[in-house]
Amino acid sequence: MEQGEGAEAMNVPIGPAAYVFKHKRTGQVVVVPSEQWNEYWFHKDWEHTASLNACGAIQYLINVKPKERNRYLRSLTEKV
Repeated sequence: MEQGEGAEAMNVPIGPAAYVFKHKRTGQVVVVPSEQWNEYWFHKDWEHTASLNACGAIQYLINVKPKERNRYLRSLTEKV
């Protein structure tokens, strides 16, 4: 089966966008909705690290194994 087919496929609605920002000095990580992204985007102390479908991300985190969950969370907070 191809990815996205069968019992393993996630049936996730397209949800609101969420944006992940990391503070350059303190390392604090915040996740903000699409209505607030500009409060962080244009602020020099915050670095945009990821954009994601909030519903899809939560569904993934619920279903994935702990090791993969930790890897995913790390990837959201590191700028690529």
